[in-house]
Amino acid sequence: MWLNPADMERLVVPLGLGGPEELEERRIIVIEAGEHGILRPRLFFPRGPAGRACRFLVNDLDEEGRLWGRCSLHFTEAKPLVCRLAPLSREIDLDEGSEKWMEVPPVIGCPGWGDTPPPPEGRALPPPEMEPGIREDLDGESVYFRKLDGGN
Repeated sequence: MWLNPADMERLVVPLGLGGPEELEERRIIVIEAGEHGILRPRLFFPRGPAGRACRFLVNDLDEEGRLWGRCSLHFTEAKPLVCRLAPLSREIDLDEGSEKWMEVPPVIGCPGWGDTPPPPEGRALPPPEMEPGIREDLDGESVYFRKLDGGN
C-alpha cells in the first residue's frame, strides 16, 4: 500500500511519534521503487499468524482456522487514502490531468466479501461521489505524484 505525505502525517498521531521520519526508523513504512522506478513510501507488512498483512489490520484466525480481520484505523482520521477509497482504485494520467476509476476485486476467500464471486479485475467505473475531504486528498496526492515525476 503506497502512501502519500498526508497519509504519513496522519499516521504519526495515533502512533505517538514525533514525526513522519520515525515511521521509517520504526519500520512502519519502507521506501521502495514504485511506478517508473520512483522511490515512494509504502506500509511495511510484517508477518503475522496468517502471513504478511497490514500492521493496522487486527488479523486472526477463528476457531475453524479461517482468517478474519478489521482495520484498527477504520474510524480514525489516520486511515490512509488508499484504504479510505477501497475497493476503488484510481489511475491518473499526469500529462493529461485525467483520472480513471476501477473496482479492485478482493482476494478470493475474503471473509468480508461473502459467498458472491468478486467482480472482474479492473472493472472501469464512473467517477465516484466523494465524502468530504477525499477530493482534496486526491488533488494533494496528484500534486505529490507530479513532483515525484519531476513536474511542478
